[in-house]
Amino acid sequence: MNLNLFISYAHKDEGFKETLEENLSILKRQGLINTWSDRDITPGSNWEDEISENLNTADVIILLISSSFIASDYCYSREVKVAVERHDKNEALVIPLLIRRCSWEDTPFSKIQSIPTDLKPISSWDNVDEGWYDAIEGIKKAIKKLTEERIHQRKKELPVLAEVVPEVSNETVDWLNDICISLSHRSVDKLKLFDLYTPCDLKITEYKSNNEDDLDYISSDKLLIKGYYLITGEEQQGKTSLLKYIYNESGLDKSPAVFLNSEDLNSSNVKPILEKAFLSQYINYDFNDFITNPKKVLLIDNINNTKLNAKHLSLALRNLKDTFDHIIITCNDTYSYSYQDIAEFSGFMVLELLGMGHSKRDELIEKWVSLGNEELIDEETLYSTCDEFKNKLNTIIRKNIVPPKPVYVLIILQMFEAYSKQNLELTSYGHCYQQLVYQSLTNAKVPNNEVGKYINVLTELAWEMHINNGSIPSSSLRDFFRKYQEMFLSVDWELILEKLTSNSILIEKDNKILFKYPYIFYFFAAKKIAEDYSKSDEVEVEFKKLLSKLHKEDYANILVFVTHHTKDLWVLNEINSTLESLFSDQNVAKLSKDQLGFMSEFISRIHNLVMETTREIKEERRKVSDRLDKIEKMECIEKEDPEMEEPDILININKAFKGMEVAGQIIRNRYAEMTKNDLTLLAGNGSNTGLRFLNYFIELSDNMKKEVANLIKKAIATDPDITDAELERKSATMFMQMTYSVINAVVRKIASSIGSKEATEIYKQLEKDSNHSPAMILLNQAIDLEFRKSLNTNSLKDTVAKLKNNPVCLRILKEMIISHIYMFPVGYREKQQVSELLNLSTKSQRIMDTKKLGKG
Repeated sequence: MNLNLFISYAHKDEGFKETLEENLSILKRQGLINTWSDRDITPGSNWEDEISENLNTADVIILLISSSFIASDYCYSREVKVAVERHDKNEALVIPLLIRRCSWEDTPFSKIQSIPTDLKPISSWDNVDEGWYDAIEGIKKAIKKLTEERIHQRKKELPVLAEVVPEVSNETVDWLNDICISLSHRSVDKLKLFDLYTPCDLKITEYKSNNEDDLDYISSDKLLIKGYYLITGEEQQGKTSLLKYIYNESGLDKSPAVFLNSEDLNSSNVKPILEKAFLSQYINYDFNDFITNPKKVLLIDNINNTKLNAKHLSLALRNLKDTFDHIIITCNDTYSYSYQDIAEFSGFMVLELLGMGHSKRDELIEKWVSLGNEELIDEETLYSTCDEFKNKLNTIIRKNIVPPKPVYVLIILQMFEAYSKQNLELTSYGHCYQQLVYQSLTNAKVPNNEVGKYINVLTELAWEMHINNGSIPSSSLRDFFRKYQEMFLSVDWELILEKLTSNSILIEKDNKILFKYPYIFYFFAAKKIAEDYSKSDEVEVEFKKLLSKLHKEDYANILVFVTHHTKDLWVLNEINSTLESLFSDQNVAKLSKDQLGFMSEFISRIHNLVMETTREIKEERRKVSDRLDKIEKMECIEKEDPEMEEPDILININKAFKGMEVAGQIIRNRYAEMTKNDLTLLAGNGSNTGLRFLNYFIELSDNMKKEVANLIKKAIATDPDITDAELERKSATMFMQMTYSVINAVVRKIASSIGSKEATEIYKQLEKDSNHSPAMILLNQAIDLEFRKSLNTNSLKDTVAKLKNNPVCLRILKEMIISHIYMFPVGYREKQQVSELLNLSTKSQRIMDTKKLGKG
């Protein structure tokens, strides 16, 4: 519903009026309001008539209150009089907005709820922007409430008719169920779209901001609310599936929808087009009843493909907007540069359809795992299987190097389930990437007998891009292919480029050619290294450069892909050598009681942990995924600057973490074919690298605790009432909390990086070799919990006995166990045993219920 908003103000306050309109612009873009003030009067018209007409038809009237406003005879005697009368009759909502301090208590509008908060005028705020923010939030709440009341009233006023439930045709049912890709599942013969469909979130793209708080993400369900929406997205992003979802959900809500392909929209005379589409989609519903239904929805797919020119497309949209209050249109992301030339798109909220973040992938995986077995699968099996799939999937997607589009996620899930290794030279993950690459070539309609040629061109092209910072100038392509054809047989390079660019394998951007998706670039650059390392000095030098700059995201990813392409020992030797060199001047942290002695007093003073025995597992898992999504959104804003040089210590820390991740990927991917000695060496080097860094951090913390505590003291010494003793205590506590948090986080990071479900005996051997150091005991426990999902009370009893005199490690162990219990099903008896073993307090359901009753 679109509300008309009238702004009444004194001309001396025009600057305030303009600022108000700027702040209301997002509501206008969303199609929620139209604003009007006397500055919108048409030249040559009767200005009193225009003001009167807009004042008497406004849904919301905002009065900008100041001494000038009260002194204005016209504002006070004419506009205020009409506004208050309409407000009292419930015909309009009046919102007095105090902009300058004045005496207004005896005015006719003083009885009306005013803004900002505490009736503090905008000009009196220390930060005027904060004042405006407060006022706009008040206006938003008022508009939302009024909109809901108007919708409710309309529903009450609608005539009661004999209800006809629209029934869609068989062809429409088939179209709705069509998943559009070939998939098979172990438990279901034929997959339907809504067996698995998980609607992705959207981002409002009407404004740009570097401030994360300004980014506006909404769920797909918001599209079920009336309005005009334009949704952009890449190919295969799931735009058509989203429209099918809206079509289906609208029908369930008795809001019949009609769907148009852009090819159908071939005339600005839209009624015959709508009628034809409607008659093919419904079998028991009259078109005239549909057109007069106030809840009807129009869906248009891929409007970028319409043959209409800009003028007639704008006319068609105008006609459609006259007929529909609810329109959803999709287009390719490239069309986002063109739609702004179409005037009728001005009232649309523009949204970008996002990929599947962690939360959405979790939803899809759970549907996949339980499909056909929903009533029989137990929670423990469900969540452990889901996590196994999730860990593998996240390893493949790796910070979006494979686009997390629904179609890619589904294809990868099917590969995991129906995996049959075709290329013995590749690892299992390498095979997944290869399948995705081959599918891209199939989509590009590359003939089977030419796939080898395209693979070779892409390999050489990726290598050229790698040594030129990831791209090739478009002007250099002819030279590249001239050199290529000196070494290999001639190719029709212009045709090859046309196929690869038109199918989104390669793209041209800023006069450069590059791979659209990172995984294809990494796959082929790594292929070149794997094949030519022993034959080319240049390739060997570049590989060593990868290792020396392991902290760079691209270099680390290419290195991971090299391990997918070759099983030769030179790769392991080079990686082991690099790991051994990191923090080589440090001892391996044991996390013994003596080493952590400086933290003992802190641990003894902090509160005991409480285990809430009735937390809902599904909700806890969702919270974890939501946090991961938030982190990834932040990383998108704070992208790595390739030109920025980091301090050496940060580079080495980053190398250590990247190196551990590479070691873990190899262990998890090749555990079955590597010897025990090779696995032990790689896992040992991976864990020792992390523990050497941890030793460096602990020594640094111990040596610099006074300096760091003084810095913290300065940061918190802003409260004039705080005593020196309190300041000393707070700064020491904050320093110790920070140190403890880092130790805890690094232990878990090492475990998640190098751990593997299958290599348990290797980690047990490493613990034995370390003479059962507390650090390796914790790592083993963390790996068991994360990868084997096992909480064995007998084993835990042994672990507690080994750590009983080490308060820091015992605290870390408790936090690990509590986190596991919140995320996975654990029986009541086991929880009791754990509580006794770890001396944990528990919060029972009875206590939680009592709190709820108290709130009621």
